[in-house]
Formats: sequence, structure tokens, C-alpha cells
Amino acid sequence: MRTLRGTLATRGILIAIGALIAIAASAVTAVAVRAGAAGGAAASQAAVGAGSVAGPRDTVTVVGEGTQNATPDNAEISLGVSVTRGNSGDALNAANTEMTALIKAIKAQGVQDVDIQTTGISINQQTPQYSPVVYQAGNSVSVKIHHLSNVGTVIAAAQRAVGNDIQLSGITLELSDNATQLRGARQAAMAAAAARAKEWAGLAGRRLGKVLSVSEVVSNGATSSPCGGYGGCGGGGGAPVQAGQANVTVDVAVVYELTD
Repeated sequence: MRTLRGTLATRGILIAIGALIAIAASAVTAVAVRAGAAGGAAASQAAVGAGSVAGPRDTVTVVGEGTQNATPDNAEISLGVSVTRGNSGDALNAANTEMTALIKAIKAQGVQDVDIQTTGISINQQTPQYSPVVYQAGNSVSVKIHHLSNVGTVIAAAQRAVGNDIQLSGITLELSDNATQLRGARQAAMAAAAARAKEWAGLAGRRLGKVLSVSEVVSNGATSSPCGGYGGCGGGGGAPVQAGQANVTVDVAVVYELTD
């Protein structure tokens, strides 16, 4: 009897333990299911969030050029003197004296101080093959002339002031105000860029969208010509100056969006 009772008691304990294990397992399973559901929802939300981020835009980049022409109304010339003497001091003094005379002469033709700028001062030793050592001194200025009709008069006055020691190295013709030409060139450049972009969009089977960015490069198109010493750009009583045309050119790089 005692053995039977002990066996029955042991079985009861084991059954109770098994029930507790089953209950615990059910609880763990429920927690796992809830955690899995929450994780799935979070993953689903993350996927939706990632899908909502906009990707890179489809674009086309083109370059357009526009040019406007105008007649130059300003000139800038380079004038100077070059003298040779037996010693450096005499050469420098002579160059200074002659340059002072040249500046005085061109001012008498209406050139203002603000339009005269020193561009070079030099002194060099010269060693001819069969002659003693000599020294060459030079002085040069750039001169802005606001009326092309005065260019020849200014050059002639400078030559009379210093004679054969004059140096005339070049002339540049330019526009005093290119604002009007710049606006026109920009409009033409943008129109050219738009036409090119539309063509590329059509070739790609797409439509042209909005402009995303624009950058430009401007060229004022001043015309210049060298003068090989006095007389190269004219001489005597007045150098003939032909204005020709100056070009104002704008290049634009434009990025357009492509749409379906």
C-alpha cells in the first residue's frame, strides 16, 4: 500500500510539473508571436519609408552660345619711350625726362590722369659685339581714349614730344558699356540651350522639364592689334583707326530635368 501511494504521489507531482511546463511554453510562444508581429510591422514601415525617398533625377546638360555685335567706342593704347646712353644714370634720366614730356603732350589732347597708368619701367645693359657697353632705359604707360577719333591725334602728339625714342606697342578697341549686348547674348544663349535640350529629350523619348541650374561664361570680345613701333598703327598727323566690330559672347551650361 505504501509503495502504491508513493507511486501515485510521484505521478501527481510529474503531472503538475508537466502542466506548468506547458503553460510556460504557451506564454513564450505568445510573446514570440507578438514580437514577430511587431517586428514585421516595423520592417513593413521601414520598407515603406525607404520606398518614399526620391531617387536621383533624370537630367540632360547642354551648352548654348549667344553673341551680340556692336561697334567699339573706346580705345586703349600702349605708349612709351626707349633711350640708349653710355651709362645707366644718363639712360634713366633721359627716359624719365622724355616720359614726362610724352605725358604732358597727351594730356594736352584731353587725356585725363585717371586714363594714364604706368605699365613698365626698365633699364638694361647692352653689349654690342664691336661697341662699348651701353644702357637702355624704358618707360611705358597704357592710355585710355574715350573717342576713337582722338586716337591718331594722341599718338601724333606723343611722337612729336619724344621723336624717334617713342614706343607704340599696340591698340585695343572695346565697348564702354556692353550691358545691352550682354542681355541680348544671354537671351540668345538660353534659347540655343533650350532648343538643344528639347532635341535631346525627344531623341531619348522623354519630355523636357524645368531648369535645375545655369552657369555662364562671358567674353567681351575686345579687338586688339599689335603695332610694330611708331607708324605700325598709323603715323604723322594722325593714325587711321578702323573700329570694326566687337563681339559680346555668352556661353551657358544649363541642366534640365527630364520627365515622362
